[in-house]
Amino acid sequence: MAEQYTELELALTTLVDNFHSASPTKDDTLTAQEFQSMVLKELPTMVKAAGDQEGLNKLLTDINVEEGKGVTFKDFWQLVDSLATAQFGSLSKEKQVKCVKCSLM
Repeated sequence: MAEQYTELELALTTLVDNFHSASPTKDDTLTAQEFQSMVLKELPTMVKAAGDQEGLNKLLTDINVEEGKGVTFKDFWQLVDSLATAQFGSLSKEKQVKCVKCSLM
């Protein structure tokens, strides 16, 4: 019997698979260009600034990747953490606003 993964387990697997697929050599690190390509393809709505060199440099700085160094999965995970935290904050605010409206009715 095949295992049935939950949506969260599938999402985590997708993150790992996409990171590894972004490198043609299947290394454990991505070049800045490979990282940029992956982010633009897989996170176009959440990471709009990575489209130009200045935005990419800022993004790499934000996840503490030193100039000339490869992007590790841990570095990528910092980006995912940042995006998930921002998304959580946005959704939490929406719920609070909806709850306030409900309590006023």
